[in-house]
Order: sequence, then structure tokens, then C-alpha cells
Amino acid sequence: MKAPQFVTTGLIGLSLAAYSACSSGGTGGSPSSAGATSGGASSAGAPLTAGGAGTSGAAATAGGSSGSSGSTSGSGASSGSSGSTSGSGGSGGSSGSLASAGAANGGAPAGSGNSGGAAGATSGGAGGSAGPTLPPITNYSDKGPFTTKVEGNVGPNGKYTVYRPDPLGQNNFLHAPIIFGPGIGQSVTVHAVMLTNFASHGFVVVGTPVLNGGPGDAGNLKSLQDGLDWIVGQNTTPGTYQGKLWVDHAVSMGFSVGGTSAVQLGGDPHVFSVVSIHGHKATAALHGPLLQTTGTLDTVGMPLQQQTYDASKVQTFLATLAGANHPYIESNGGGNERPAIVAWLRYWIYKDAGAKHFFYGEDCVLCSAPWQNPQRKNWQ
Repeated sequence: MKAPQFVTTGLIGLSLAAYSACSSGGTGGSPSSAGATSGGASSAGAPLTAGGAGTSGAAATAGGSSGSSGSTSGSGASSGSSGSTSGSGGSGGSSGSLASAGAANGGAPAGSGNSGGAAGATSGGAGGSAGPTLPPITNYSDKGPFTTKVEGNVGPNGKYTVYRPDPLGQNNFLHAPIIFGPGIGQSVTVHAVMLTNFASHGFVVVGTPVLNGGPGDAGNLKSLQDGLDWIVGQNTTPGTYQGKLWVDHAVSMGFSVGGTSAVQLGGDPHVFSVVSIHGHKATAALHGPLLQTTGTLDTVGMPLQQQTYDASKVQTFLATLAGANHPYIESNGGGNERPAIVAWLRYWIYKDAGAKHFFYGEDCVLCSAPWQNPQRKNWQ
């Protein structure tokens, strides 16, 4: 298997009309049947576990820094592990838990510290052992262990849509939020199957209202920021979400112009990882790992995704799907891109070791057909 290459593609000129046309709902490439699995409700699976409340912010900070240095030296397990007992999910442990797991497996998800966790993620650092975990799966196109529900007309001004597990907080499990922005002029419901599937894996997905601005539009970014601020605030507000969210492990995600804004939002201290799906050129002070997806037929997004990749200073994977055009993700519940994104979410947020092979090694899933030309940057 050929090793991943670094390829730079030139900028192409794009008009707002072109973005609108590409985001309006074309059928895209030919998604495989595996990727087309519906994302509806699922029955509860094996028991879920959750991390306990943090007890020592100072120890957690120390664990974060040693976990980061461990990623460089290949060790850091002994000193990082002391931080892992000091803080995990939830508001009680928001300051800590970088530990030995990343040193052992080469870049497992970082623990639950805003600054410490981010540093570990940036350098391929260690995963905290005390955070929530999910039962293992073998097929990443399948539904997760949670039943799900959809709530419309919620959030700021009653204009957001939430796809979430139901009930929340089983066995004290903490749910990581995802803020999701759709393509230009597009309802988030276009992606309902995919977002429901993410919810079945434990995530609370907050879909924005229609984004009407072009790539990099300030209004688009504000819509994502408002949704993130709202769901983070729900964790301390009496009601459905109180105490049930892993707010410092939020994911910023979007498609097309939403993917552009997702990168721009990535500097928010609550955002642990960013996923840009066929997005455009964007930069931000990211502090966690970045996944970019594009396709060989995406003449709109691929050259601009390349520029985002080239500018990135964090651990980044740019994955290219053969035969996929710009609106590919809109078809068949996300097609082949959905299981790749599920693996990324489960690996970085919930420490799912089984998902590592999607991204690591010369024979990784995203290094093999139907994927091609894998690009990994600042990879640890």
C-alpha cells in the first residue's frame, strides 16, 4: 500500500450561485449499501460507562501536560495517569484527564480538559481513562446502542433541531454535543438519517436553521456559535439536559458552507474536534483534531478543502472518496462518508479503540478503496 501523500491543489473561483446549486440536493456518487444503513432508533446495547466527577483540578492540569509530552516521547503514561483520576466528564471534571492511553496506542482521544485535553489532541496525546465509553461495534455503518428522538423548534429563537439519545444520562453517561451546519439554503432535515445515526452513538446533535450566507459568512458562524452556546448552557439549566452533557468534548461539524463555519468555530474552548464535510477554505485557532472529507468529483469543495488542510496546524486527516461529488453526503444517509465520521467521533470522543484502524496505518480504512490519496498532517 502506497504511503499517504501530500498534495496541493490550486484555488478555483466560485460564485454564491455555484455553492447554492451544489448544495441543493444532487444525488452525488454511488454510495455503497453499507453506508446506506438507516439511522433510526436502536435498541439499547451493552452497558455504558461514565467517568466520575473530577476531584483535583491541579492534578488534572498536570496530567494534561504530561500526556502531551508523552505523545512526543512515546511515554508519559505514568505521569499522565495521575491526571486521569482527577477529572473526567461533566462539569465536575472539566479540568483534566489526560492519561496513558494515547501513549500506548498512538493518539487516542484526549481526556476531558479544555486546555489539557486540547493540547493532547493536537499532539496526538493521550486519552483519559475516566471518561464515558461505548460498547464496541464491528460495523460502523450500524446504529449505536441508544434509542433516539428528534425535537424541532428548540434552541435560540426556537429555530434549531435536535437529534438526541432518549432517554439521556443512562447509567450517568455523558453525551457529547455536536453542533451541525447544513449547506447553503438547506434545511438540516436533509441530513436527518445521518444525524439520527450520530445520536444513536450517544451524541446530542444540534442542527442550525438554514444558512443563507456564502462560505465564511459571519451570519453562518453566528448561527453555529449560538447553537453551541445554547446546548452548553443547558448542562447547567434545570431541565432535560442538566448534568448529562460532556460540554468540553463538543464537536463542530458541517457540510459545505456549514463545514466552513465548523472550522471557524473550532477555536471555541468547548470544541474538542472539528469535522468539515465537503467544506471550503477556512482557518481558526484549532486546539483539537480535524477531519476533512471530500470527493474526487467535488470540483467545488476539494481545492478549497486542500487549502484548509495546508493551513491547519493541528492533527488533521483529509479523506477523499472516489466518485463522490459535492452533494454526495446528502444521499443515502451519508453514504460511505457516514461510517468514517462515526469512527472519528467514537475514536476521539469516546476512546473507541476499534475505530483507530480507520485512520492509522498505511492500510487504514480511509487509505483503501473506495477512498484514495489519504493526507495526514501533524499526525501522531
